[in-house]
Amino acid sequence: MRQVLAALMLCLAAAGTPAAEQSRHGFAPPAGIGGPIDLVDQRGAPFSLARVSGRPTLVFFGFLHCGSTCPVALATAQHLLREFAPGEAPAIVFVTLDASDGPAELGAFLDRIDPRLIGLTGDPARIERVAQRYGVGVRQQPEGIEHSSMWYLLDGSGHLKRVYPYSTPVAHLVSDLRALQAR
Repeated sequence: MRQVLAALMLCLAAAGTPAAEQSRHGFAPPAGIGGPIDLVDQRGAPFSLARVSGRPTLVFFGFLHCGSTCPVALATAQHLLREFAPGEAPAIVFVTLDASDGPAELGAFLDRIDPRLIGLTGDPARIERVAQRYGVGVRQQPEGIEHSSMWYLLDGSGHLKRVYPYSTPVAHLVSDLRALQAR
C-alpha cells in the first residue's frame, strides 16, 4: 500500500507543479524520492550510481515479462539513444522488479535492444528497497507484477531532477537531457 501511495504522490505532484517548472517536460519529484541504487548489473557486477557519475541518467523500473508499459519504455530508450552521438549518450538504467530476472537473462534481453542499456537486478529485499526510494508502486498479482511506470531523470551527481510518464515522447526526454548536459 505504501508503494501505491508513493506513486499517487508522484501523480499529484505533477498537477501541482509551479508555472516556472512547467516550461520543462515531466515534473519535479516530490521531496524524499530518489537516492542510491545498489544492485547487480547484467554482467553480475555490483552497481552504484558512481558508475554513471558525471552524466545524466534515466532510470526505469519494470520487468522482462511485462506486456504493457515496459516494451513502450524500452522502445523509447532505444530511440532516445539513437539521438546522441557516441560518447554523448546519457546512461539508461532498467531496474527489474522481478528478482527472477537474473543477470544473464537481463543482459541477453537488453543487448537485443541496445547494448548501452544498463540492466539491474538483485535479491527481492534490495530490489524492493530501491523501488521504495523512488516511489515505485508495486503489487504482485497472480498474472504478474503490477507497477507504476515512470522515467526518473538524474543529474551527473545522481540527484533526481525530473519524473516523466513512461509514454513521454522521445523528443521531450532528449530536450531535457540535452539541457541537463549543457549545465
